[in-house]
Amino acid sequence: QITLGRATKDNQIDVDLALEGPAWKISRKQGIIKLKNNGDFFIANEGRRPIYIDGRPVLGGNKWKLNNNSVVEVSA
Repeated sequence: QITLGRATKDNQIDVDLALEGPAWKISRKQGIIKLKNNGDFFIANEGRRPIYIDGRPVLGGNKWKLNNNSVVEVSA
């Protein structure tokens, strides 16, 4: 499991997206990438802003299957 978001003193994450752009627009826990038992990767949007997978928006509270070479964009 890999957590994407914004690191704070009280919130440690795996990939700190605040280093890439306006930190205040990134949720502390923006998304989680998980590997399922069958070998598929899924991303769950835990934040308010959409995460785009290959140009398609994944809204907060939803998840999406990642394909080989999928492009993941976090709106800031």
